[in-house]
Amino acid sequence: MESLRRRGEAVGEAPNNYARLHRRLLRAMLLTCLIPLFLVGGAGYLQFQRYAESMVLDQQERLVSNHRDFIESFLQNRRAELQAVANRYTLDQLLHGELERVFRVIQQGSGIYTDIGIIDDTGRHLLYVGPYNLQGRNYRDADWFKVLAQQDVYVSDLFMGYRAVPHFIIAVKRQTGDRYYILRASLSTDYFSEIVERVRVGRTGEAFLLDRNGLHQTKTQFGGGLLQPSNYPALRPHAGILSREVKERDRTVLYSDVWMAQDRWLLVFRQEKSEAFGPLYRAFWIWVAVTLAGLLGVSTAALVISRNLVRYVKRADEEKEALNRQLLATSRLAAIGEMAAGVAHEINNPLGIIETLKTWILDLVTPGGVRAEDVPEVIDSARKIGDQVERCRRITHDLLKFSRKVETEQVSTDVNALLQDMIEMIQHRARAENIAFVTDLQEAPPLLTSPSKIQQILVNLLNNAVDSMEGRGGTIFLSSRIRGRVLKVTLRDTGCGIPPENLPRIFEPFFTTKPVGKGTGLGLAVCYGLAHQMGGDLEVESRVGEGTTFTLTIPLSPPSEGR
Repeated sequence: MESLRRRGEAVGEAPNNYARLHRRLLRAMLLTCLIPLFLVGGAGYLQFQRYAESMVLDQQERLVSNHRDFIESFLQNRRAELQAVANRYTLDQLLHGELERVFRVIQQGSGIYTDIGIIDDTGRHLLYVGPYNLQGRNYRDADWFKVLAQQDVYVSDLFMGYRAVPHFIIAVKRQTGDRYYILRASLSTDYFSEIVERVRVGRTGEAFLLDRNGLHQTKTQFGGGLLQPSNYPALRPHAGILSREVKERDRTVLYSDVWMAQDRWLLVFRQEKSEAFGPLYRAFWIWVAVTLAGLLGVSTAALVISRNLVRYVKRADEEKEALNRQLLATSRLAAIGEMAAGVAHEINNPLGIIETLKTWILDLVTPGGVRAEDVPEVIDSARKIGDQVERCRRITHDLLKFSRKVETEQVSTDVNALLQDMIEMIQHRARAENIAFVTDLQEAPPLLTSPSKIQQILVNLLNNAVDSMEGRGGTIFLSSRIRGRVLKVTLRDTGCGIPPENLPRIFEPFFTTKPVGKGTGLGLAVCYGLAHQMGGDLEVESRVGEGTTFTLTIPLSPPSEGR
C-alpha cells in the first residue's frame, strides 16, 4: 500500500521546496564524504604522529648511545697513549728530556693535553711540562693520588687543583721495583668539551657531562658553567638510556641520558621539543592544508552535484506535473463520459415537454391570431417552456462547472455544500438507474483546502457507486463527521461489492474490473493521489453482494508545504 500511496501522491503533486531539498542533499553529501575523510585522515595522522614521535626518541637514544661509545673510546685511547709512553721509556729517560719530546709529539696538530708531568710515590712533582708553575708541588693529600695508590689508571672528574682552573687529569702508575711513579697529563677542557658537544643538533640540541653531584663537567650552550650545579632532576644511576620531557619556564625540553665511565659521569643530550618535533609539526600543517583542500574540493563537488541533482529533480517534477495534468484531464473526461448518459436522459425529458407545449401553442394559433379565451393557455405554456429551459440550463451548468480546469490552490471551502452540489450533479444519472440518495452531514466549519480536488474525488466515487448498482437500483449513503483534527466523508453504496482479491489493487493506475471501453482504471488512482496531496487519506471496505464503503479523510488545517 505504501508504494500505492507514493504513486498516488505523485499525481498532481505541488512543486517541492527545491531550496530545502538542495540544502538537505548538500548536507547529506558533505556528511557522507567528510566524516570518512576526517576519520581516515585523523587516524592516519595519529598513527603517523606516534610513529614520528617514536622515531625522534629512538634517534635521540641512538645518538646518545653512539656518543657515549665515542667518548669512552676517546678516553680509552688517551689512557692507552700514556701507558705506552710509561712502558716505552724508563723514568730516567723521561726525566732527562724524553718527556718534553714526547709531549711535543702528541700535541702536534691536536692540542689534546694542557700539560704533562711525573710524580713520585711520595706525591712530589718530579718534572712538569706545561704553562703552570707546578714543579715541586706535592699531591700526597690529593684524592686522585690516593686512588692511584690502589689502582694503575685513573681518569678524574673536573676539578680545580693547584692551578685554580677546571681541568681533567689522566694518570697511569708505573711500577719500578718496590717503588712507583705516576705519569699524569691534563686534558684540555676546551678540547674535551668540544668532543662532548660534537653531537650538536639544530639550534637547541646539545650534549654535556654531569658528575654524580650534578655538576657540569663540560661546557653547555643553555646550562651553567663548568663545575656549576645543573639542577638536573635524574641523577640516580640507572641501566640503559632514559628519555623524559622536562618543563623549563616557557618551553618543553626533551632529555636523554646514559651513565658512563663506571657510573661516574652522566652523558645528557637535550633538545627543545618544538625543534625535535619540528618535522612532525610541519607534517601536521601539511595535513591540515591537504585536509582543507580536500574539504574545499569535496564541498565544491557536493555543491555542484547537489545543484545538478536538484535541477534534474525539478525538471522531472515539471515533466511529472505535465503528465499528472494530462492524467487528471483524462480522468475528468472519463467521469464526464460516464455522466453523459444520465445528462442526456435528463435533458431529453424537458425537451419532450417543450416539444409538446410547442405543438399545443401551434394548435391554438389560427390564421386570424389567438382567440382571447386561448391567451391564458398560451402564456401558461410559454411559462412552462421557460421552466424546462431553466432546467436544461441548470443541468448543463452543473456539467460545465465540473468540466472546468482543476485548480490546485487552497481556498476556504464549505465541504458539505460541495457534497450537495456533487449529489445534485450526479442525481440525473442516478435517477435514471432508480438510485436514491440518503445524506447525514454534520455541520462543519469551512476548510482551507482545494475544492476542485474534493470535487474530482467525489464525482469518481459517486460514478463508481452508480456503476455498481446499474440495472438493479439501490441507495447511496453519504455522511460527514468531524473526528479530532480531520473531517471524514463516508460514501456507502448497496451495489455488488468488490471481490477480496481485487481490494489490494483498486488504487493501482489502469486497474479496472469494468468492461472494455467503459473504465480507464485511472479514477481511483487519481482519487487516492489527490487525497494524500491534501494531507488526507482514502480507505475502502467492501463485501461482495452487500456494497462498498469509501472513507475520505480531509485535514481541518492544510498540510505543510512540500508534503
